[in-house]
Amino acid sequence: AQLSTHLGMIIADAILGRPDRNPLKGFEWPAVPGHFGKPWFLPLVGMYYKMLDRVR
Repeated sequence: AQLSTHLGMIIADAILGRPDRNPLKGFEWPAVPGHFGKPWFLPLVGMYYKMLDRVR
């Protein structure tokens, strides 16, 4: 919690195009396995939770 403001400022600098202070520079972020393109499954998840709300 103490570093959240400091790290927020560093990430904001990276977003604004000042990447020399970016602590995440050089890390590779792998894609989510099995997820390609538009999230087609979100309406199904929404219907599932809507059904749960009605049952409970």
